[in-house]
Amino acid sequence: MSGAVRPLLIVLGLAAAVSVVSIYSSTYADYGGAFAVKQAAWIGIGVVAMVAVSRMRLKTISALAYLIYGASIIMLMLVLVIGTGPHATKRWFDFGFLRFQPSEFAKLATILALARYLSETRTMGDSLERVVKAVAIAALPALLVLYEPDLGGAVVIGFLAFPMLFASGMSPLFLVYLLSPIFAFMLTSGVAIENRILGWVFFVVYLLGVNYLGRFKTSIVILIVALSLGVGASAHKLWMGLEPYQRQRIEALFKQEELRHGAAFHAIQSRIAIGSGRVVGKGVFEGTQKALGLVPAQHTDFIFSVIGEETGFIGSISTLILLLYISVKVFGVAGTVRNRFFYYVCFGVGSIILIQIFINVGMNLGITPVTGLPLPFISYGGSSTVVMWTCIGFVLSAYAARREY
Repeated sequence: MSGAVRPLLIVLGLAAAVSVVSIYSSTYADYGGAFAVKQAAWIGIGVVAMVAVSRMRLKTISALAYLIYGASIIMLMLVLVIGTGPHATKRWFDFGFLRFQPSEFAKLATILALARYLSETRTMGDSLERVVKAVAIAALPALLVLYEPDLGGAVVIGFLAFPMLFASGMSPLFLVYLLSPIFAFMLTSGVAIENRILGWVFFVVYLLGVNYLGRFKTSIVILIVALSLGVGASAHKLWMGLEPYQRQRIEALFKQEELRHGAAFHAIQSRIAIGSGRVVGKGVFEGTQKALGLVPAQHTDFIFSVIGEETGFIGSISTLILLLYISVKVFGVAGTVRNRFFYYVCFGVGSIILIQIFINVGMNLGITPVTGLPLPFISYGGSSTVVMWTCIGFVLSAYAARREY
């Protein structure tokens, strides 16, 4: 393997070590080393998948992109029929000896499908047609995942279209403008601002400001404004259409003190655990918040709180540096490849790593809603671990073929 990507593999190895140790620390009291051993096995499978994918040829990967995407859509539909999950959700295929989460596979499949589509279309500036097709590719699996229901997974998959469209040359202001219906929902549903009239005022000011700065085509303005007004008018009904626990998790972000003994309890305890670690932490295996069970899903969603409590600021920052290095290195590979398909694949992989880092660490710190998203390369989980390492395999394949057009 070239020296240019060897540091990436070393950092991935360090992240794997952090993962196994953190999972062991958070589960050994109740399960011994079972979860740590399983995670090590998943990492091993992921490494094998990474190596296998890294040896695939450019034309083969590109040719399979839509087939992989189609397979992921079929699996997402099937899991809604025969899947299993907690609290009447349907997220996994349970084969007895293992469980497979198709929404994790859908993240990779969506990256490949978007890369194939964007690489086959010429740059058209701020083209609404291009946006609609790209958003549709991401929206279909996102809606299926939302129906499981899995709000966090749906957000990640749905949002993938925007950084990849940015990579295709679309202006950031135009992409922000396209998010106007989402802002309309947040401001007029009573989620972020209880006074819905005030929310409408803020939204109208935002819309006028972006329209003035962007000077977009009249057809685009009419469409976005109409969509935004439609979403705003039905925002409350859309909000009530979410599952109760999903509404509570989002509300907890804005009403932490009010809901400190309810929906915000776990996020607050996670923040306390991280803060209690101070500079150097309480020591590996010595976390008290962890031992008392005040933070849920310590080996999955809230594993960063375990790292923060036991290794302190130094350990937390070091872990973040490792993960951010992986993402930056992936973006760096994107900048070296000549083939547009591989360029978009690398950009998509880097984006999904960054998005999940932000959301997972954010929910551990209480600045993003609790969504159940794993911390890439660190959290326990077979599907997420194997898929993340497989994504790196595509990046390595892109680097190997970086001089090909």
